[in-house]
Amino acid sequence: MKNSFSSFLALIVLSLFAVSCGSPSNVLDNVEVKTEVKDQDVFLTFSADLDLGAMSFASISVPILHPRGQTPIGQLHLTSQLGGTNKLTVALNVSEVADVQTTQAVLPNGNLIPLIANNPTIAVDIGNGAKVYLTVGTSTTAIGVAVPIKEFDSIGRSLPGLNVFPIVNKNGFIGTAGIFTGVKSGTSGIAVVADISSAMRGIDFLSVPSGIQADEASDEVIILDYRSQSVSKSSKSKLDDRLYDLNKKKAKLRLH
Repeated sequence: MKNSFSSFLALIVLSLFAVSCGSPSNVLDNVEVKTEVKDQDVFLTFSADLDLGAMSFASISVPILHPRGQTPIGQLHLTSQLGGTNKLTVALNVSEVADVQTTQAVLPNGNLIPLIANNPTIAVDIGNGAKVYLTVGTSTTAIGVAVPIKEFDSIGRSLPGLNVFPIVNKNGFIGTAGIFTGVKSGTSGIAVVADISSAMRGIDFLSVPSGIQADEASDEVIILDYRSQSVSKSSKSKLDDRLYDLNKKKAKLRLH
């Protein structure tokens, strides 16, 4: 009875990571994308407002460093704002990563990244297990951010290998925000991914003197996967219970 009651409350209070009545619910409140060209470099700012119930981010800013040379090329911000809105923001000089080798990138738990799936992707380690993903083709651009959360480690140990990502349309951008879990410490957390093709249209940040990689990436045909990712009813019920416990505690969610 207790489990049923707590799961029911989780569906009301924590609509973020649940899938109810066959329709994916949503933690992603808003998406904003801004671009700016400075000295021939393209700067991208991607922001997502997240509804985390009574949970909130412990505010932090982390520099994004180039995979080679460790030059600062951007910043990750996690902030908690008045009114219960939690904001994840990535500010990135995307021209600086145009020469980074693409891979079939995955989330920290080893699962496919929602939306991006098997497409060749530039993955940049931020530190603390966090990653930024950038997938670029002839007419398609997607960005993703994965943030391991310390408070989710215990969820990952008991419910490893989950991906819960409902696809929604916010502010004209198709995207998703949800939870991923892994058995090892640092492989459970929150990820946000969005198709930002409309904001990047006409901006060719791969046209830099960076060699073969930029030319190859600009010729890629990217097909994004717009299917929501969900879990079994049993796993969902257990996940609801664990998230409800964190919600009751008004947990501060910290970058791993």
